[in-house]
Amino acid sequence: MFADLFDSNNGHGIIACPGGQTVGNPPGGGQATCSGGGTPTGWPQMQVLVDGVVQTDSVTGQLTVPGTTVFNAQMNPDPIDFYRFSVTGIAPGVHQMRVRGHYAPPPDSDGSTLDSASITITVDPLPSGHAVLELGADVSGAIDWQDRIVIGHGHHVDPAGAAVVIRNSLVTGLGNDATPGIAGAAASVDIERTVFEATAALDLTIAGTALVRDSEFRANNLLRFDASDPDASPIVTLRGNGSAQKTFQGNRIGAGRLVFSNTRHWLIGGDGNAQGNILIGPRATMYLVDGSSDMVVRGNYDHHNYRGGWSQGFNLAFTCNECSGASGSGILIEHNLIRGGSWPLQDLAGEFRYNLVYGYGHTWLRSANDGASIHHNVFAPEKGGGDLNQGVWFYGGETGIALYNNTFDGGGPHGDFAGPTIEVDNASRVTGLRNNLVTYSRDYDNGSPGLARIVGTSANFGSVDYNAFHSPDNSTHDNYAITGWTEGATPGFAAHDVSGTGAIGVRDGQLAADPFSGARVDPYESLVDESAVWQRTQTLSSILAAFRARYAPAATSPIIDAGDPADNDSHGRRADIGAIDADGHDADLFGRFGLTGDAIFANGFDAA
Repeated sequence: MFADLFDSNNGHGIIACPGGQTVGNPPGGGQATCSGGGTPTGWPQMQVLVDGVVQTDSVTGQLTVPGTTVFNAQMNPDPIDFYRFSVTGIAPGVHQMRVRGHYAPPPDSDGSTLDSASITITVDPLPSGHAVLELGADVSGAIDWQDRIVIGHGHHVDPAGAAVVIRNSLVTGLGNDATPGIAGAAASVDIERTVFEATAALDLTIAGTALVRDSEFRANNLLRFDASDPDASPIVTLRGNGSAQKTFQGNRIGAGRLVFSNTRHWLIGGDGNAQGNILIGPRATMYLVDGSSDMVVRGNYDHHNYRGGWSQGFNLAFTCNECSGASGSGILIEHNLIRGGSWPLQDLAGEFRYNLVYGYGHTWLRSANDGASIHHNVFAPEKGGGDLNQGVWFYGGETGIALYNNTFDGGGPHGDFAGPTIEVDNASRVTGLRNNLVTYSRDYDNGSPGLARIVGTSANFGSVDYNAFHSPDNSTHDNYAITGWTEGATPGFAAHDVSGTGAIGVRDGQLAADPFSGARVDPYESLVDESAVWQRTQTLSSILAAFRARYAPAATSPIIDAGDPADNDSHGRRADIGAIDADGHDADLFGRFGLTGDAIFANGFDAA
């Protein structure tokens, strides 16, 4: 169990000393000390109850796990609010589990005891009809585990350049906190219909073909979580630059990062709900890094269960602290749902289209590779998890960025968009910014007006036109703050933006009414049951179709047929402004993944 125990008396946690002794720490951080030689104590403290019985932490052998007594350089307890408790020996079946928090006695806090809501857990029995393989030592060489229960006893497996075949198996207990479970070079990989639990990470460099399909990497695998280090927790790392096609499809990851490093020719997901991967949990993120290229990421559901107390929360990232970026060549990201993180998208590479990005900590999309193309996506709000800075931010000198036909919903009073929706800084340059629908920014919490929606200088943009704005909760009503340009006067700048009456090129023109057909999804759980998503009984295609129904243009909105005529499709149909087209367009594919929206509606889906 991982838990966040938060004390409102001190949101970073409390380190206390006995008998009125004062707490001290070494310069720059380190182990706390007590002035009188006493032993420091960390608060809050954690217990876990299963079916009402207090459990023993299998790592420490204690009933209670205390808070940290180590300070970081900022003089805060480290890690902040982050607790881990390991329970073993629970009988197969359904159980109720609760976390109990004990808080520091006065004067440091109020000495209260609080229980979490009860969580239903299921302990699976061991599969029947499977031979049991218990490892008594580390293994080197070919792996051929089919219809097996593999009990690793902490041992490590190295394929040593041979083939890896694991099918219809349960793999448990490989590796430990310091040693990966399966790591090394592999001639080929075939992992199918296999469950990995209580096992350390997989890290494979693949020379030939690879198929990882319909397998589950559970949340109880052996991972090291660090609140301030997004690179700390890979559960699967796949490498290898061979020309063979490789597939990662239909898998579920309950915790830890999925990393593609210095590799190419991967299909991650697929064309239907059964092929998409589901990632839900802490650091359940996806990285494409170290020059990776020729990648298709399609039809995946990724919720980085990110906490505001955790820093550096990436979700879909193309670089990291200890690696170089993706190459940007041949990378296509489409029809995915990406939820959560400080920066859900970091250093985006390639073409990003038909995706739903739900929620933000600081910024929906932060930085990109040269030539990135971002179009026909919906960016939607979910307040919480951080302080919003801006919606989309290019700052690293990237050039040739195309940003068109996207829908940005800041959430109004339900969101946190007082900063700009799009900001371009330094030597970065967006070549084309067109056909975007920018909505529902608001004033700051102190009552001062929010900022302009699109911010930069004339050097940061090529053309900026055919956009539309609607932000009744922001008293600024300032669409642009582009230094050196004047709306409607500078060629290629806002001369064709549409306003509430349908008039074109009105300075700071605002739509007169909500441009969307339905209400925003708030809270998220009103539409999406992530337990059902995990079980694949609620599909990604139905969720994306529901968002399409909400964010489609209202029937009388002037954004319909108001896009750049240069984007007319093969039938001569003019594009709408925003990600979704009311009357059809060749490029109008948001929410049309897997089953078509029409089929879902025919089966009784309520578009409202």
